[in-house]
Amino acid sequence: MRTSMYDFLNDFNNVFYEGGYKGFPIDVIEIKNGYEVNCELAGVDKKDINIEFDEGTLTITANPVKANKDTKYLIHERNDMKLRRSIYFGDINEDSLKAKYENGILNVVITTKAPEAKEKKQIVIE
Repeated sequence: MRTSMYDFLNDFNNVFYEGGYKGFPIDVIEIKNGYEVNCELAGVDKKDINIEFDEGTLTITANPVKANKDTKYLIHERNDMKLRRSIYFGDINEDSLKAKYENGILNVVITTKAPEAKEKKQIVIE
């Protein structure tokens, strides 16, 4: 699913959202009747995570705790940029979306809609 070209396009696309976003590691797992998305969001408070689903796309944004600008860091590797990832899933059951955040991992469970049974159409020959 992920390729270096996908990563490049995702990062490029994120530049145009409020001055740019940084991505974060995710795993998308296919489960019975849907998907499970696990996101690594260490250093983010639960209240600073936003999850939206619109037109088949799941978007997760988060704001990590900002670094103190008055602190003289010897090493500063932790991210403090806004975080954002979008993943297209298509037609899913929006009423069944569930999310939980524990130990820096956001878990979102997505259930796909059951395929609608279509009636066979008899075509009359003229």
